[in-house]
Amino acid sequence: MKLVRFAFSFALGTLLSRILGFLRDAGIAYYFGASYISDAFFIAFRIPNSFRRLLGEGGFNAVFVPLYTKALEEGRERDFLSKVFTFYVISNVLITLLGVVLSRYIVSLIAPGVRGGETFELAVFMARFLFLYLILVGLNTFFMGVLNVRGRFFVPAFSQGMFNLVFLLTLLLLADNYGYIALVAGVLVGGVFQVLINLPVLLRERVSFSLSLKLDEDVKLLLRRLIPALGGFGVNQLSLIIDTLLASFLRTGAISYLYYANRLYQLPFGVVSVGVANSLLSLLSRRESDKGEELTTAFRLILLLMIPASAGLFMLSEDIVRVVYHRGSFTEEDVHFSAGALSIYSLGLVFSSLQKVLSALFFSSGDTKTPVKASLLSVLSEGALAYFFAFLLGIGVFGLPTGTALSSLVGLGYLWFRTTRRPKTEPLVWTLVKVLTATAIMIILLLFLKGTGLSPVVTVLVSIPSAVVIYFLTLFLLREELTLRLSKRLVEKFVNP
Repeated sequence: MKLVRFAFSFALGTLLSRILGFLRDAGIAYYFGASYISDAFFIAFRIPNSFRRLLGEGGFNAVFVPLYTKALEEGRERDFLSKVFTFYVISNVLITLLGVVLSRYIVSLIAPGVRGGETFELAVFMARFLFLYLILVGLNTFFMGVLNVRGRFFVPAFSQGMFNLVFLLTLLLLADNYGYIALVAGVLVGGVFQVLINLPVLLRERVSFSLSLKLDEDVKLLLRRLIPALGGFGVNQLSLIIDTLLASFLRTGAISYLYYANRLYQLPFGVVSVGVANSLLSLLSRRESDKGEELTTAFRLILLLMIPASAGLFMLSEDIVRVVYHRGSFTEEDVHFSAGALSIYSLGLVFSSLQKVLSALFFSSGDTKTPVKASLLSVLSEGALAYFFAFLLGIGVFGLPTGTALSSLVGLGYLWFRTTRRPKTEPLVWTLVKVLTATAIMIILLLFLKGTGLSPVVTVLVSIPSAVVIYFLTLFLLREELTLRLSKRLVEKFVNP
């Protein structure tokens, strides 16, 4: 049950980070709504964020974790960390400088639809400063990888929460007097604190390393595995860029609608799926792990948590968007488009989560090429489907999340047929049957509560906890085995902390 324990620590830290992230986004929505300013900021911030996921917790950590685990087991930790840290920081600095110089061309490439307007010029201005965030978040994600291997998941996961908190405070202090400058300042100041929060844990773990330019077999092996891994995670980031590119040809605010909706969608995905996948990667990288059993548990955990999350997001999308964003400059029209996008995104939640878990299985064995191909298939299908729905069928903004939701099936299907190590069928089927039954009962409850005419705030505050209670109560009555095991462990932990 180490997988569940590690995933829970990661999930708790990520949950707190996401809550603070919603407050941050609510602040952005309050001051700037879905306007050319918010569009420009989300375009500019997407650039370093994409590189962050590519060079940070994405491709780099997928390769770094198994190699660092091996170095730790062989007593080569300090030497390994020194070499990898040096090359990693140098790479981040060079990419940052290149990004600052080429900001105009990069913005023009990812959002061609806004060229020649005020959104474009503002996005270029912001991007030149926001690229500096890449250096800070690069340090943070390196520390995250080190601490995850050592079984420390909470603080690294919460580091993003520190960023969100400092960003929000900076926004509140500066937005009224300095306008969009507060957005840029919030990113950079938040990035500094995001790094600093990891240092006390690193000191307690007695992690030490220095600078080393030694290019030996360790570094060469990391680079050999990193190139295809970066390709895979680069493809994933290409998915976000495709959405931005297509949305730039739609109405002003379309980029912001997708951002606000995707942020809400990322709550269950980031808390559960990424937590399970990161924990699974760390466990499968160990020599003594039972890969078949861990994979089965991971799949069952995803089904147990993500199916009801998907149903809940779909049914409560408008109420949730109203509660989180509908104030200040965020209009009724903004609610309509953001909520519609969120409800469509939610349909692909389970499939995206399972794809994330299967990718961890391949990465743990050093196979970085198969997840790349799966991601490439997903992105190609997403681009084609999004263009078809948004422009050829004329659905507009709603066509883009439709393409995203459907494409998640493609990547999952490819990984499923390529793997030789699959989860055990019987426990998976029983979990699925009981989860679907409990979810159906939960949906009936939500329909009843939505029909009572309560305000959005009351609906969300009452519906979500009520749905959680009725869902897990039903699983208890159905004697769902994983739920009973988790409950027993939680009780034991509470009685004997």
